Amino acid sequence: MNSAQHSQALPAAVLGCAAAGGYAALKAVWAFGSTFGVRDTAVFERFVEQIGGPLVALWATVLLAGLAGAILLSLVQPWGRRVPRRLRAGLAWLGFAVMTTVGLASLGSTIANVVAGAPFPMLTPAIYLWTYSCFVVLGLAFAVTAWRTRA
Repeated sequence: MNSAQHSQALPAAVLGCAAAGGYAALKAVWAFGSTFGVRDTAVFERFVEQIGGPLVALWATVLLAGLAGAILLSLVQPWGRRVPRRLRAGLAWLGFAVMTTVGLASLGSTIANVVAGAPFPMLTPAIYLWTYSCFVVLGLAFAVTAWRTRA
């Protein structure tokens, strides 16, 4: 990778890590018992239990966000070369496809509901906007980092 590619890939990877960290921080806050941004605690607790309890619904997503950051950094840091490039890039492109699609669709739906004045029974609209914005930024960071680090 030449220095021009690295100068664009590294900031994208760091931005993606920040987005993943922002999402993980929110989930960790909830896992530790906070109700930050929760409108109805009973609805939230039922949702968490339906997903598999706090271990799956909260801590597993914190772990996945950390994995996303590791994938991004593996593309721009020398230690990442221990893993085949195709695997790292493939995971980044998969992350782009999933996170950007889910993020944009959910962000659009949330904005439409806010504009329409639809109720948000479980979380505040700001929490949905934060979460899905993190998804979009992470997804785009996957794409930029994978693209700019291609051989």
